[in-house]
Amino acid sequence: MATAKYANKRISHSMQLLFGGSFDPVHRGHVDTACAAQALLGAETVHWLPTPGSPLKSSTGATPSQRADMLRLQLNASAEPSWYFSDDELSQAPPIYTIDTLRRWRQRIGSATPLAFLIGADSLHSLPRWRDWQNLTDLAHIVIATRPGITLDWPDTVKIWLKSHHQSDAKLLQSRPFGAVLRLDTPARDISSTELRQRIGNNLPTDDWLATPVRDYIANHGLYRATETPASS
Repeated sequence: MATAKYANKRISHSMQLLFGGSFDPVHRGHVDTACAAQALLGAETVHWLPTPGSPLKSSTGATPSQRADMLRLQLNASAEPSWYFSDDELSQAPPIYTIDTLRRWRQRIGSATPLAFLIGADSLHSLPRWRDWQNLTDLAHIVIATRPGITLDWPDTVKIWLKSHHQSDAKLLQSRPFGAVLRLDTPARDISSTELRQRIGNNLPTDDWLATPVRDYIANHGLYRATETPASS
């Protein structure tokens, strides 16, 4: 199998964007979100970080290695020269915590390089259960990607945190290494991995949600055909 470029290049002092998730499976909604975030921030690179699993979520439908394979296929198909696959979280012993990932990246790139971490708006509902979640902005900017159908009524502690770190001018994130929270309105392609797995399991059309190599991989490996407990988006 062809492999995507690995994020083992020299890191410059330009904005670095981390995009973490289960990617179960990776789909065009993820691609649209990465494109929009990179354009908004003017990020030099996007590092895709598949996680082996979350301590707050049920098990995924595909194995970590299968999800990594699909992500590599997607990155190859996208052919974006500034996008990189990273096994940063896959190589760590579970449980995996975002705060630890950001600490490793901050140590790697130094204190002066702007670093942003991209998360989905739905993740904010469980944010108070993340380890040291209020310290995330001590290490990186947090970019919150919203999509159609996501309820924005978050816990009060999250609302207070968002208000204290909110920044509406994306350009200012380039001049600061960390500390801001920015909202990103993603393109209106309403796709979730949960719904996608369900449609595959029920032999329903998935429209243009998947890149052809990813669709072929799912079919060849018989993924998502058995009944499963919905995992992450």
